[in-house]
Amino acid sequence: MNPRVKARIEAEIQRELSDIIATEVRDPVLKEALPDIVGVELSPNGQRATVYVYAGDEEKREEVLAAFARDAGFLRTELAHRVDLRRVPALRFRWDNPLKKWQL
Repeated sequence: MNPRVKARIEAEIQRELSDIIATEVRDPVLKEALPDIVGVELSPNGQRATVYVYAGDEEKREEVLAAFARDAGFLRTELAHRVDLRRVPALRFRWDNPLKKWQL
């Protein structure tokens, strides 16, 4: 896959997932935690997307990741309605703390 096309798709998935989480998710864990989509990494063949999330509180890490695992099908379906792709990638969620990159 062309690196520019891959980067565009990753950015579009990140933008749309952020909007879906902010407006359409009904899971109380995700509504309370208000997670951020830190980044998206698409596999070389475009079949899988690793979505990096952060919710600010390390104590809620497992709870938030479990909520994302439960809602992965809903998020993928909503993403399919919003993004013009031949095949919407399967979503895997990983925790990423962007603040650790800036700590000395």
